[in-house]
Amino acid sequence: MHLPPDVGIYYNPNAGSGQAVQVSQMVRETLRRREVTYTTLPKGITVSEASDIIVIGGDGTFNCLLNKLVKPHLYRFILLPAGTSNSLCSQICSGENALSILNHYLEAPDFINVDLPQLTIHDKTYRFINEASVGFAAAIAREIETTKTKKMFNSIHLNELSYIYTAFRCWWRSEPIMLSFCNNRRISGNLIPCVNAKLDDGRIDVFELHCSRLRLPFELTRLVGATKDSGSPYVQRSQVQAATWQFENPLPVEIDGNPAGNTTSISLSLYDKQIRIFSTYHTHNRNIIP
Repeated sequence: MHLPPDVGIYYNPNAGSGQAVQVSQMVRETLRRREVTYTTLPKGITVSEASDIIVIGGDGTFNCLLNKLVKPHLYRFILLPAGTSNSLCSQICSGENALSILNHYLEAPDFINVDLPQLTIHDKTYRFINEASVGFAAAIAREIETTKTKKMFNSIHLNELSYIYTAFRCWWRSEPIMLSFCNNRRISGNLIPCVNAKLDDGRIDVFELHCSRLRLPFELTRLVGATKDSGSPYVQRSQVQAATWQFENPLPVEIDGNPAGNTTSISLSLYDKQIRIFSTYHTHNRNIIP
């Protein structure tokens, strides 16, 4: 008789300059020791017999999986940090390492229901959980994916510095415009544009920055490790469920760190509490992110 596996394992072998491969080996060994059956999911996955999927990598790895699954709401996801940016995982699992999170999941599965935003560009819709950006932040994401910067910093375990270094490279080459859609507080490079953003509040926090090129570093400095929304005449913040934007010139777009080309218009929408993700916080606590 054919029995379905207990969990599926999905990982990007390039994530974290090989960190994901090492973590995936640890996961398999741990599951075998616990007598948990599993299957490794291919990159082109559309369905799986397993209802739980362990995702090994960073924000971009989880984003790729979300956009490949036909019905992501049918699954429960366990995120193990092994990428350049592990922004989402660091928030919902309080910065724990991959082995600690895996053991918590195997001993006491505790899942939260989070919102699923969608961004439509050129009639193509992209799902995301953490954040999406247009303008300067997207230019950084595109630069970091097309150079060896990420691999270099990952190899010496200074992942976040790759974003800071790349930001300086993009400073004089990109428009000093930044539009971020935050479902979570923290985005790449420890930037926190919207400290009040929550994964389960049925809203997308929007951060809009328009300033001169010389002013841009000062405004971005305000966001590094921010604990409150500091006032600035160059910044506008709002909360939306759906909205559209038009731009005079084509601007780069990124979704959870993955470049998505250039566009002059975007549409934003949201499905309330659509996705189930493992968290070390209790599900009864509405304020998931402390």
